[in-house]
Parts: sequence; C-alpha cells; structure tokens
Amino acid sequence: MSVTLLASFLLIITLLVVWRWGNTRELNLPPGPPRSFIIGNARDIPRFSPFIRLTEWAIEYGDIYSLKLLNKTIVVLSSGTTVKEVLDKNGMKTGGRLETHIVRRVEGKIHPVFDSIDAPMWKASRKTFHAFLTSQALESYFPMQQERYLRLLRNILTSPKDVVKHTKRLSVSIMVALVYGESADNARADLFYRGMKRLTQLADPFTNPPVDLFPILKYVPARWASWKPLSDETKAMRRAFHCDLVASREEAYLAGERVGCYMEKVLDRPLGGNLTREEISVMCRVLVDGGIETQASYLQTMVLSLACYPEYQSKAQAEMDLVVGDERFPTLEDFDGLPYVRAFTKEVQRFRPILPIVPTHVASQDVRYGDYVIPEDALLLMNTWGIYHDPELFEEPYTFNPERYLHSEFGVKEGANVNGFRENLPFGAGRRICPGAEMASRTIAMNAMNLIWAFNFAKDGSGTCNIDLDNYLPGLELAPKPFTCDITPRNAKRAQMILNVTVAHG
Repeated sequence: MSVTLLASFLLIITLLVVWRWGNTRELNLPPGPPRSFIIGNARDIPRFSPFIRLTEWAIEYGDIYSLKLLNKTIVVLSSGTTVKEVLDKNGMKTGGRLETHIVRRVEGKIHPVFDSIDAPMWKASRKTFHAFLTSQALESYFPMQQERYLRLLRNILTSPKDVVKHTKRLSVSIMVALVYGESADNARADLFYRGMKRLTQLADPFTNPPVDLFPILKYVPARWASWKPLSDETKAMRRAFHCDLVASREEAYLAGERVGCYMEKVLDRPLGGNLTREEISVMCRVLVDGGIETQASYLQTMVLSLACYPEYQSKAQAEMDLVVGDERFPTLEDFDGLPYVRAFTKEVQRFRPILPIVPTHVASQDVRYGDYVIPEDALLLMNTWGIYHDPELFEEPYTFNPERYLHSEFGVKEGANVNGFRENLPFGAGRRICPGAEMASRTIAMNAMNLIWAFNFAKDGSGTCNIDLDNYLPGLELAPKPFTCDITPRNAKRAQMILNVTVAHG
C-alpha cells in the first residue's frame, strides 16, 4: 500500500470518527435537538436570554433533555420532578460545580464555590454559613436590618428618582454589617457593584470565548483577548472592596472586640486558626456576593411590578391598610396575615426569577433517571425560567397575576403536578442550595410590606419603567436596567413617621 493511499485511508477513518463523535447521541442519554458537525449545539444557544431557548426546547423535548457543546454533555432540567430526582435525591452525585478559567483568574485558586462538596474549604464554609444563618441568629440580626429598611424608606421619600441606587446601597450596607460588622458608605457600595457587574459579564458562558473547551485560548496575548485585562481589572476591584474589611475585623477580633458578625464565627471555629487571611476573605466574599446582588435585583423588580401593575398594587395596599393601618410600621409577624401581599411577592419571584438558570451543577458519576443515564462529568442546568413559565402548570405563564397564588400554594392550575415544588425552589437544589434562603425570604417579606405600606408607585415619562425582558441586563442574573418611576408617599402621616423614626435612629 502506497504512502499516499495509506494517508488517505487514515484521513477517511479520522473524519468518520470525528463525524460520529460530533453528531451522535450516547445510548440512554435524554433526547434533545439535533447538533451541528463538531460544535454540537453551540450556535443554537443565543448569547442573550438563553433561558428562552432552553424553555422552547423543554416544550419540544420534555422536562429533561440534553445538549452538546463539542464533546461536553449538558442536561437541562425543566420541572420540579426532574430537579427533585436528579439534584435533590442525588445530591452527592450531582453536587459538583463547573470550574471556569476566566472566573478563576478573577477569584483566585481558593474558592468554595468551585470546590467539590467533599473539599475541606467547601465543608468549612457551609458549616459556618449554617451556624451564622440559623433562625435564632436571624432574629438577633433583625434590629440592625430593620433600621436599614427604614432608612431605605427615608431615602426613597427624599430622593425617589434614585430608587435603584437606594436598593443597591441597602443590600451592601446590610451584608457588610452582617459579614464584617462594619458600615459601608456609598463609595464602597458603588465599588462593589462595578466589580460585580464585570464579574457577571465574565461568568456568562454565552458571551465569552470558550476557554474551558479550548484551553489553548488561555495563551492568546492580552491585546487580542479582551477578557484578560477585564479579568485583571475586576480582580483588583473585588480585592479593593474586601481586603481592608477583612484586615479591620481581624484587628478588632484580636483586640477582643465582638459585634456578632460572620467573620467572627469563622475565626471562632477551631478551623479558623488554620485558615489563611486569603481563605477567610474568600469565605466572607462568598456570603457577601450571595446576599447583595439577589436582594437588590429582587427589590428593583418588586418596584417595577408595583408601578407596572397598579390594579394589583391597589389591592395589596388595601390589605396593608386593613391589617397595619396608619399608626405603626409593618412587622415581620404581619406577613402571615397578608395573603395578597404574600401572593404578590411570590408572583414577582415567579415572573422574573433572579436566577433564570441556576448555576451549573456537575455530575461526579453516572446518574440514572428513569430510562436515561446522565453521564459522569455532564453539566446540569436547572431551568428555573422554564419551570415557572410552563403552560402545563401555570395559567397564562407570561402574564403577571399574583392572584394565581390565592388559589393554590404554588400558583399552578388545578390538578397540576407539583412534585418537587417547594418554597425555596428559586434558591437552588441539592447540596448546592443557597444557605441564605431563609434570610432572603425575610428580607423580601419585610421590604415588600414596607414599600407597599409607604408609597404609591407609577410609571413616569422616562420610558425606562417597564418589566419587559428587554429592560433587563444581560448576564446570569436577571437584574433590571437602571430605571426611574414616580414614587409618592401614601399620605402625609406615613411620610412624617418615616422621617421621625429615621432621624431617631440617625
């Protein structure tokens, strides 16, 4: 056989192997859309709002289906049942996390978010999170939080057009106080959001080069790889926000000062003495990140919902007036007696979930689901948007209607299958579920009651006050673009109460 003929034969064999590798679906893998040669479904996933396409595929292929990016398998879960069976019941097998080179460049090698669930840092961080976020502990933090909630009311009252800034600064103020026992001025809040905005952009796999699929891209010079200088700038911002807070609290701790913050919990534990300052900083950073962005985004969507749906706003206000009245501020104990307000908060969460796609899980070993086998190393996406916009479950799912929650616990149609549904479903699943879900729920309840009790919200002439998806920023988190609306106090008495109490608290 001549060399030319042998080379041609080997080339044909190679092309056939590559074609089969790039165009076939493994035995027992969940079904999914056809894929292109070599690249799989990479071109089928839009850069912006990919959850819309994932939900369209769920309608076509079912509540569990698979995609391919080159040789990487992605399994998308779009029902309460699949989330329960795959992520909750198989938490040990599906608790891995996708590690991305770009985010690691920003956050550093030490980070429990990327660690496996049996890694020492991950275990240590979860233990301290749970110790810090017990129901009893949350009660002790509430006076500090309530003071800041009332300050938010004063800031909105005196500067209503800056409502977006006010919600952001509230979230930073609370989390910095809880984690570090320190106060946070406006400049620090702005620094956090600049860094977080960049990090969110870098973490979005649909808007950046596929460095993890093509490792050679790591070596592209920075002048041709815009993500590299952006990563380095973001890293500097993130460290500038946290480093002095860590140093300040560590110094106070060694001097015997105690304020009950999270960092003290870390230092108090036996493991604390073995942690480096960098490891302590990372654990604090994880908790701060998880609390700030989600709080602010939810509150902004709540304001947009009140302004865009005045008929539901009026009904929620009428209920607040009946239960709370003009003589006092709402309390957390009021929330259970406000079914309409509760329904409103749930509908905001359903209609515009903060995380339309929950951060990726990774299977550490094969997982069986019915007749399907989810292979080891498969990426698992929890399609929260698809779950909460399923027409089989929700009447007119793309219509904002809080009253659906007055008829059923989860707002679904009569007789709908709610297997796997739970109150904290938007906060994730399995071993990776957000440990701060209870604190977030209390924050949502308290701020919703305060805002509905205190103000009237309406669209203004700016054109920015709308709740369409076009009015949301690109990225992993569903956060509104900056907006303004008309915000006025419900009456003079409530306005004066807000001014009096906030002046008393400084």
